[in-house]
Amino acid sequence: MLNIVLLGPPGSGKGTQAQNLVKEFGLTHISTGECLREEVRAGTPIGKEVDKIIAGGNYVSDEIANSIIKRYELNHKNPNGYLFDGYPRTVSQAEFLDESLASQGFSITVVIDLDVDDEVLVNRILYRGRASERADDNEETARKRIKIYHEITQVLEDYYRKQGKLRMIQGDFKVEETWEKIKSIVKSL
Repeated sequence: MLNIVLLGPPGSGKGTQAQNLVKEFGLTHISTGECLREEVRAGTPIGKEVDKIIAGGNYVSDEIANSIIKRYELNHKNPNGYLFDGYPRTVSQAEFLDESLASQGFSITVVIDLDVDDEVLVNRILYRGRASERADDNEETARKRIKIYHEITQVLEDYYRKQGKLRMIQGDFKVEETWEKIKSIVKSL
């Protein structure tokens, strides 16, 4: 069973590469962003709270993220494994995920971290915002989300490096080039 964590700041190409990984290796895609947007679209109480948080460019609490991911994982069992996209974002979430998987006899196989220059990220997010009309894809929110990523999420690199699971990929290249590097890493496992 493959359990992959895909890390990278907003605009790094996680969504695109996640689609490639899911298709190539038959994984269940667990995207925090999509799970949260589903809650918002459904108008659930948690969705209303999440909508305000996301619109401000902030991350949801560990408690909200953990509960949503755990519920999704339990409702979408897959013997091939999972691709965690946008989760975990904090060490606390990573520890929760490790414990959750361990309770089922599994663990994270590899963590792929897409490293992209901040200005490239902002440009990608603005382009995506024009194409998809996502309200959270504007320059101010993009810069805030990237800053928060560097302050909060980047510590996961050390967490997973200590476990020997971190693989850094330069994500400034064309989509196909980045995909070939990712595919090579996963196939070597």
